[in-house]
Amino acid sequence: MTTTALPGRIGIRVYGTPITQGSKTANRFGGGVRDDNAKTLKPWRNHVEAVAKDTCRYHETITGPVRIWVRFTFDRPREHYGTGRNSEVIKERFLHAQPTYKKDIDKLQRAVFDALTAAAVWADDGLVVDVRARKFYAHGHELALDEAGVDIVIEEIA
Repeated sequence: MTTTALPGRIGIRVYGTPITQGSKTANRFGGGVRDDNAKTLKPWRNHVEAVAKDTCRYHETITGPVRIWVRFTFDRPREHYGTGRNSEVIKERFLHAQPTYKKDIDKLQRAVFDALTAAAVWADDGLVVDVRARKFYAHGHELALDEAGVDIVIEEIA
């Protein structure tokens, strides 16, 4: 966990594999709807919420408009690496690969935003008026983390 405190700006770093919010499915036995990936989503959201609460423990809950940057980093698939003595070396053709598989960036954002709301970082994620979200593989871009996780920067707009 890393914290950055600049006037009107909060930085939060959460390590772990980012999980999408998922789609809602009706409960077959009544009782409303649930996320179709609840078994993996709930621990991720709880982790983001806990780190956010700890990071923001000295901050008031934000009640005005915010700008947010989120950078998701994913572990590289095994096929991106060589074999044998090159098992830690990224193959040339994968050096600049982008994580374009099924992790929808909007669903990744939703999971993080809901966790930040639960942590009382802001009153509601409807306060977000400007967002920049990006996805990277670890060790593939200067903005990527060295391992899976998410960097979050929240800036209050006057």
